[in-house]
This record gives sequence, structure tokens and C-alpha cells, in this order.
Amino acid sequence: MRVTIAIVEAVQEAGGRALVVGGYVRDEVLARLGQEIRSKDIDIEVYGLEFERLRDILQTFGEVGVVGASFQVIKMGDIDISIPRRDSKTGLGHKDFIVTGDPSMSVAEAARRRDFTMNALAMDPLTGEIIDEYGGVEDIKSKTLRATDKELFGDDPLRVLRAMQFSGRFGFSIDKETLELCRRLELRSLSRERIGEEWAKLLLLSKKPSIGLEAARQLGILDQLHPEIRALIDVPQEEAWHPEGDVWTHTKMAIDAAAEIVRRENLDKEEAAVVMYGALCHDLGKPITTAKDSRGRIISHGHADAGVEPAKSFFYAVNVPQKVSDKVTRIIKDHLFPALNEQPTDAAVRRLAARLSPATIQEFLWVAEADHRGRDIEWDGFPPAETLLSRATELKIGMSAPEPILMGRHLLELGMKPGPNFGKILRAVYDAQLSGDVTTIEEAKNSAQKFSI
Repeated sequence: MRVTIAIVEAVQEAGGRALVVGGYVRDEVLARLGQEIRSKDIDIEVYGLEFERLRDILQTFGEVGVVGASFQVIKMGDIDISIPRRDSKTGLGHKDFIVTGDPSMSVAEAARRRDFTMNALAMDPLTGEIIDEYGGVEDIKSKTLRATDKELFGDDPLRVLRAMQFSGRFGFSIDKETLELCRRLELRSLSRERIGEEWAKLLLLSKKPSIGLEAARQLGILDQLHPEIRALIDVPQEEAWHPEGDVWTHTKMAIDAAAEIVRRENLDKEEAAVVMYGALCHDLGKPITTAKDSRGRIISHGHADAGVEPAKSFFYAVNVPQKVSDKVTRIIKDHLFPALNEQPTDAAVRRLAARLSPATIQEFLWVAEADHRGRDIEWDGFPPAETLLSRATELKIGMSAPEPILMGRHLLELGMKPGPNFGKILRAVYDAQLSGDVTTIEEAKNSAQKFSI
């Protein structure tokens, strides 16, 4: 904040006015109300100075970077400094508008173009005064997400996705009028990248992401963009195993459990993404496979395999990194393993680790825990998962698949000529290694010679 205050004072000395705006102020209000939320990034809006004059002032603090001259934003580390701007729409896309900087705008005019009242706040860092032109503080107190301006809200349809993630992150309910505004907006023009950023914020930054997932349903996001997730709603489950209700309810409970696991284990960003997307998508195969058997019981045979393709489709739509997608689809395909293998053999554990790779057994078991906790029963542990982790740890494969003992160079040492057979031999020996029949390089070479005949 020291640099921020210095910038504000320099602007003031030059005849302008600088205020901190947006998310930082929102989080400051939340903090004053007792929530442990602090924003790292700071946005400063400068009134009464032309952009060129502002840039000259900021250059006295060191190197500055202009983030697109048309947007008239200057970046200094974690601080973004800009003058108020007017946006004129020229088309349907989020890039179809003309931006014009206007330092003569009032604080109220500048705040009017922000998405929600909680983000339309400004703060004077010299005095700590909160400037609230649209009732944002009261909306924060009542945990209400409300559009700042009905006429301007639809200028960027991404605001519908932002409503989803803000609802989940802060536990806010969406104002009825704002909900109707959102439901009328066309979302299909949004890029995968922008959509994915909002999903990532919901899943990785929310204590209770189920609130945001339910908001996605109410806002029409699932209807327009994500039929794979929408299909979970009203899919029945056998009450004896899933007393919580349909697959949608189970999934919401599972992602809340996953979010708690992420915090408990202090997972890094990639691990957290694997666990959260795994919990969200683990049952995407149930809408395709759910039926009743001859005794009237609800079954979903084959749903693990059937869930892989819908998961891939969803991951593409929300721009999930390929490595995360690869890991999660492998976890989905095998997510029933702990329940079906309460006392797995060492060979079964090694084979599981190989099938899951690049995902690890530990990541797999975090998702399995979230799945198991996503039911309306008292959580008292999951012994099959604990057994599996214990065996994997003893075998030293909890965090990676078994490394092949035999490599291509070993086949060359045996005098074999490179060719199509190389891959077949290596796979056959690796399979024997997973079974426990090959444990040393000598055994691996002997096995290779047998397979080469």
C-alpha cells in the first residue's frame, strides 16, 4: 500500500484525484465485516488528468508498462492505474467496442460501468473513506449480488459467468432483477478462454463452490454452454447408496468436499484443479447409463467409462489445461476402483498407477474421498481408499507410476534391431513388471528375449 499512497499523493499534487477502485475495495469492506479476504491486486482510477500527463507522473516511480494504449491502463507491478473510460459498443462480441478515456468523468459516472454494486466501490487510501454511489456496501452486508446499471450490464455477457463465480466465492445470492438480466443474455459469443477463467475462479477460489454451481443453473449458463453438466439434474440414484438424491445434488456435495480437501492438503494450483474438476465431472456418465434393473433398483453400469467423452467435451469448452484434462479423464475412468477393490493386490495397485498416469494415486484418492463424502451420510473415513494409499506408499508409487525397468537401450544391448517389435516387447515386459513377475533388469532382459521369439 506504500506505493499506492505515494502514487495517490503525486496525482493529488499534480491537480488530479486518485482512488482505489474495484475488487480491492470490495475485499476491504468484507475484511471490515470480519471476513478473511484480502485482494493482492490494486486498481487505481485517476480523475482530472489526461493519460499522457498521468504517464509522465508515474514514470518518476520507475518503469511503467502500458497495457494496450486504447485501454489506457498503466501497470506497475501488482498495481493497475487508469483514467475513467467510456465504452461504445460496435457489435456483439466482447471486443466489439471503442474505448475512450475521459478524465472529466465523475466518480459516479465511472462506477456506473462496473458490473455489480459490490465492485462499484471506491476508496481514498489517504483517509480510508469508502465512496459508495450505488449501495454496494449494503449489498455486501446483505450478501446480495446486484447489477450496478441495468442498461449497461449487458454490454459484456461475461458478467453472467462472473455472477456465477462471485456467488460461489462469496456466498452471495443473486438479486432477482439481476438474475433476469443475466438469463436474457446470449453467452455463445464468449471465448473458451474467458469462460474458463470464470470456472477456474469458481472452483479454485470458493469455500462452497456448490453455491456457484447452483447459480450457473439458475443463470442459464448450463442450458446455453454446458449440456454435459446440465444433464446431471434429476438423474436418480439408488437411495440405499445415495440418500442425498439425484446426481446433481451428489455432485454439488462432492465439489464442496473437494474444496475442503484442497484447503486441508494445501494443494498447489494443478493438484487443486485435478481434484475440483475430478469431483465436478466424475459422474458425467450417469445420465447416459442410468436405468432400472429387473428388481427395480437404479443402476448405472459402465458410467465411469461413459463419463470420459462428456468430460473431455466440457474441459474443451472451459479451456482446461491439457495436462489437467489428461489426469482427470483417467481418474474418471477408474473412479470406482476403491469401492470395487477393498483389498487390492500389489499387482492391481501397480496396474492402477500405470493406468492413471500422469495422474497420481494420491490425486485419484482425493477425488475418491470427495465422491464418497458427497452423500448425505456421516463421514467416518473411507477404509478402501486408506488401504489403497497404504499399499501404494509401501510400493513407492503413491506419487508416480512405476518406472519401466526395461528401456529401448537394453534391447539394443541384447542385439535386437529397432523396429515395430520394440514397442510390443517393451509393453509386454512392463506388463510383466506390473504383475510382479519382473523385478530386476536381468529378469527384464530374460523376459524380453522370450517375447522376441
